[in-house]
Amino acid sequence: MTKIKLLIAILILPVIIISCGRQKETVQESTNSTFPITQLTPVDTQNAVTGDWIIKQIMSDAEKINPIVTNDATASSIITYIFENLLEIDRVTYELKPLIAKSLPEISEDHLTYTFDLKEDVTFSDGAPLTGEDIIFTVKVIKNPFTDAQALRNYFNDVKSVELVDGNKYKVKFTMTKPYFRAIYSLGDLEIIPGHLLDLEGMNKKFTWTDLEDAQKTFDAKKYPEMSRFADFINSQEVARDPKYVVGSGPYVLDKWITGQSVTLKRNENYWNKSELPNYPEKIIFKTIKDQNAAVVAAKNKEIDEMQVYQPVDFVENVKNPEEYKLKKALVIEPSYNYIAWNNSSQLFSDKRVRWAMGYAINREDIIDKIVYGMGTPIQSHVFLKSKYLNSDLPEIPYDINKAKQLLSEAGWKDTDGDGIIDKVIDGKKVDFKFTFTNNTNPKRKKVILILIEQLRQIGIEASIQEYEWSVFLDKIKKHDYDACFAGWQLSVTPDDPFQIFHSSQSVGEGSNYFSYDNPESDKLLEENRVTFDDEKRKEILDKWQRLVYDDQPVTFLWSEPVRYLYSDRYNNARWYAYPDSPLLNEWWVPSSRQLYKN
Repeated sequence: MTKIKLLIAILILPVIIISCGRQKETVQESTNSTFPITQLTPVDTQNAVTGDWIIKQIMSDAEKINPIVTNDATASSIITYIFENLLEIDRVTYELKPLIAKSLPEISEDHLTYTFDLKEDVTFSDGAPLTGEDIIFTVKVIKNPFTDAQALRNYFNDVKSVELVDGNKYKVKFTMTKPYFRAIYSLGDLEIIPGHLLDLEGMNKKFTWTDLEDAQKTFDAKKYPEMSRFADFINSQEVARDPKYVVGSGPYVLDKWITGQSVTLKRNENYWNKSELPNYPEKIIFKTIKDQNAAVVAAKNKEIDEMQVYQPVDFVENVKNPEEYKLKKALVIEPSYNYIAWNNSSQLFSDKRVRWAMGYAINREDIIDKIVYGMGTPIQSHVFLKSKYLNSDLPEIPYDINKAKQLLSEAGWKDTDGDGIIDKVIDGKKVDFKFTFTNNTNPKRKKVILILIEQLRQIGIEASIQEYEWSVFLDKIKKHDYDACFAGWQLSVTPDDPFQIFHSSQSVGEGSNYFSYDNPESDKLLEENRVTFDDEKRKEILDKWQRLVYDDQPVTFLWSEPVRYLYSDRYNNARWYAYPDSPLLNEWWVPSSRQLYKN
């Protein structure tokens, strides 16, 4: 994926991995412990048979199963089996290759037009052909400013129009208003939705590209009532949940969704690409188990077949001998990282000296050792630690209580009344440095935050924690209704464009810059990065940008760690990839004699 996703475990951005995790034998970057990295095994499909299910644990319900208007990782992990793209990224080489398109696009010399020839045998799961008209429809839905597609829309801001070439339904041309170095990734990654099912009363066809651009400028629903009404339909729970609308061209279809319990996918028996992707499992069931302890018990009892292990203690201690339960472990380096998001618009965190004090007050190594058993590498930047775009000259911020106190004092925070809590007069009123960490119901994150609370107490700051259900948590951070939160980005393997997260324009309209970072110089560098096609020049731009963000510390970067999985030993060809969604479950298969679910 090219768009960034909120991780449930929160919060996805483009990166090239220079050294894939599978190439390494162990994780030792910061550690007191050593754990083997799961290798990418040879393909094992000889005598493969169809059948059985895979029951996969998820920690919370999906937001919406609609690739245009959702941005959470749970939904994303489901959507990848239902909807498909023009191009896909090879999971081994990370190179672009055609999927719905016949080949990579023809690109004009000025990088302003991209022309795709489409395969003519691609169909949606209901049998309707997928054509260029569906691609035009999908992009118009994204460009509609009233759809809940803010996170995705910024990758299509510079798309001027999409049109059929000479009326050919299997040849489409994208025209850009300006060059964008990642346009081929954004356009190729377009997850296509069915116009024949979703174009309410043919309404979307009425909107011209000029209409859509004008509506984005004014954002006046009264001026564009039909556009707004169409968006309400696309944004609706009905479109996101009803199998008659959740229709893609992928190997699985939505069977049923029981709120708070499970989402069931079944094989698409009409799948157009069966010869290339045999999709052996009959069903993939995403089962909601919010409590991680309960999930581990469910795995031991064979009630689920695959889960991401968020609590390192479960991976290391509580399932020390997985073979006892006919389970296996996998440890996979995926491009992701953790950080603390400070609400930069808050009177507490608007001063970068305070944010730097937070960085000095946090003992990363201590948390890595205590919480993730040493399975973590401290980071100083948004860019993935294996990427060639990483600025490796950024010094690690040491744990230094005295430096933290000094910076807070310089920013005017002192304990003037001797109560142990630093304070400051703001707008004529004495304000104690007290704040709340907003958290989703993730036990690992809670443990981290509780340690942070104790560490911050040493510099005279009183912090607390408030937990919310995932949907409420998402809503609060999108609306910037929080002080601070422990968060994480899961990254992609395509070239870096941090615009979605760090550009100031993305701090409004529920964009991904929910920590309200606003620096004109940063914006300028991010904009320059987008229109630079020379790889080395972009490396220079991103080096400068990373240094600028490092100096501003809008967030405190913490660490990157491998992802831990438990899975049933009955599956053959269980291959683990760094990107995306490691368990490519339609590769897994079970010999007939070992299948649990015959229905």
